[in-house]
Amino acid sequence: MAENGGRTESIHDEGWWKNANHDSTQRLADQFDFNEWQWFLQSESAPPVPPPAAVVEGLASPEHFTWLRSKEGLEQELFSEGVVRIGSVSDQWLNLAQHFCKTNPFDNVLSLGSERREDGYAEKGRVFAGPWEEWMKSLKHEYSYASVITAFPTSDHHQGWHRDTPDDEENSYHQITLMVYLTDVTQANGATQFRRIASQDEMLIEGSRGTVVAFESSRTEHRGLANRQDKPRVLLYIAFDD
Repeated sequence: MAENGGRTESIHDEGWWKNANHDSTQRLADQFDFNEWQWFLQSESAPPVPPPAAVVEGLASPEHFTWLRSKEGLEQELFSEGVVRIGSVSDQWLNLAQHFCKTNPFDNVLSLGSERREDGYAEKGRVFAGPWEEWMKSLKHEYSYASVITAFPTSDHHQGWHRDTPDDEENSYHQITLMVYLTDVTQANGATQFRRIASQDEMLIEGSRGTVVAFESSRTEHRGLANRQDKPRVLLYIAFDD
């Protein structure tokens, strides 16, 4: 869900899949060349271009994901603390994700701001859920949406604490979100900070590209820290609802 801690122009109040208005888009266009910052347009590795069917099949394959430890232990930590690192995806999966984003336009801009941008996929983003779909079904959750969240290297403000619910409060609506690190994530470039539930402390999870974190996004308070580095920090959100 959009990173909306008061400094990002959120459009969720008018529907998650509504296009951002022209004025907001133009205002940001005056500040940034989005083609320069888009993660999926970077060509550091320039992997071979696979056929579309191979992209979909590869992204859906559980073979590209390595669990950190037993799922039972991860689930226990997830539901007690609200957040847990669950493992990592392969470089091949990341390359396929990059190619998918490059060749499949986003359905909507979910939020715009001078520090963060969130671009969303509705149904066609389901392709990203493949490695975890069976696990989520066992937890009674189904794919909801996917989005790419970019924290720009011009940000000097932490995001406000929030939950990913319409009213920022816990309610009957329950969501688990997976965060796939599309770039290395550190405290300095805008890692997400969490307020753990059982431990009652604040923590963040730094990790290399490919790290996957699960958190109860409708229950656990969280915020993106300021990106004070010279490159964007990019996450892929894959949300599952009960």
